[in-house]
Amino acid sequence: MLEIRNATSADQKLLEDMYLTEVEEHKERAATFASDLIHHFKTMLALQDNELCGTLTWDTRGGYDDGVVELVSIGVNKAYQRQKIATRLVDTFVKEASKFYSDRGYDLRVIILFMEKQNEIARKFYKENGFTESAIIPHLYPHDDGVIWTKHL
Repeated sequence: MLEIRNATSADQKLLEDMYLTEVEEHKERAATFASDLIHHFKTMLALQDNELCGTLTWDTRGGYDDGVVELVSIGVNKAYQRQKIATRLVDTFVKEASKFYSDRGYDLRVIILFMEKQNEIARKFYKENGFTESAIIPHLYPHDDGVIWTKHL
């Protein structure tokens, strides 16, 4: 059964191992990556039978009265792709971020995210999950333009 929960300091090694397996074999970068996800952002973990299969990281933008969050990153490990885990992460994220704002007396109004323009898989995924392509930023990434996507709640 899939469990989605917030990352804690106890997940440092779990996130490091994911980085080493899914991204690159570089222990220092893995440690920094894991620490950033835990201590600098709000990160949710998707676990299948206690095995990490995906993450979603987000953070607030502007003041709480602005009601804006950024979906910083989302990823599902190769072995778990095409199983609707990313969709479940996004659904849980929307509920979690809405509650975060509501608990502070505000409303979540807009979710923003940045992605590479040529990423057709991500483009299809975000469109299917209610996001709209809102702006193009030329040369944002080293080899591609950036696209800002928004979802108004």
